[in-house]
Amino acid sequence: SVAKICNNLVLAVCMAGVSEGLLLGRELGIDPKVLTAIFNSSSARCWSSDVYNPCPGVMQNVPSANNFAPGFAATLMVKDVALALSSAGEVKQALPMTALAHQLYTLVAASSPSPRDFSAIFELLSKPSKS
Repeated sequence: SVAKICNNLVLAVCMAGVSEGLLLGRELGIDPKVLTAIFNSSSARCWSSDVYNPCPGVMQNVPSANNFAPGFAATLMVKDVALALSSAGEVKQALPMTALAHQLYTLVAASSPSPRDFSAIFELLSKPSKS
């Protein structure tokens, strides 16, 4: 449905943003648990930070606490984001953040021979920059 496509588009972009924010904060010296608490009491609060946090050690009973074993597989996120991009193409709506998210989740899905949760984007982004 249209609602599911749009919801998962937002979820894909939010998870990537939460991951980047937590990674930058960690590298700048703030504990991810502290930063998550700040996110969740301010404007950065979203499902990806509050319920399904991608940073290992921040929450229990989420994929990041279980080596990113899938709750919602990265391959499914790739499929859903591809559907959003295809739908956008039909109506000529630009989705630049979604296009980048699609590339990133495709890398997440290909990063391991075993299925990975889409929140493993945190792990993908935590690898050193090649620049």
